[in-house]
Amino acid sequence: MDIYLLLYLVFIVAPLSSLLHEAGHAAAARTVGADQITLSIGLGKRINTVIFAKVQIIFHAIFFLGGLAKSERAVPYKSWEIVWITIVGPITNALFALLFYILYVMYPNDYLQLLFLFNIWLAFVNSIPFKIKERRSDGYLILQTISKKNTPFKFKHK
Repeated sequence: MDIYLLLYLVFIVAPLSSLLHEAGHAAAARTVGADQITLSIGLGKRINTVIFAKVQIIFHAIFFLGGLAKSERAVPYKSWEIVWITIVGPITNALFALLFYILYVMYPNDYLQLLFLFNIWLAFVNSIPFKIKERRSDGYLILQTISKKNTPFKFKHK
């Protein structure tokens, strides 16, 4: 991997794929009537906040490391709504991976291949149930939700 491809991965592919993932959660939250949706891209100090289509998007200084989607509603979410909101993040990455794969087949190059591979990896890893300290994967959240009768009405991804 040359330096340009590495920089492309860190500064374009990772944040774009995280944004797509979190936007998937936000879109699903919107379909079930979320009152407030916040996307957070990256870690560290907040550098900018944008409101787009009633969704607050917060960009952090280390913008290439992870993301977070939060949604709230006055009426508690039902279990199937939480599962829906949670599963749409990995599904979004899988759909974009398919799109990038088709583009890669049509226009083969390392940049499209990297977009394809990173999005398929993000979809796969987020589907595996695991928890590291306070961070929970989407697969863990789904498993937790379907194994409990009472679920919180506020929840965070990651």
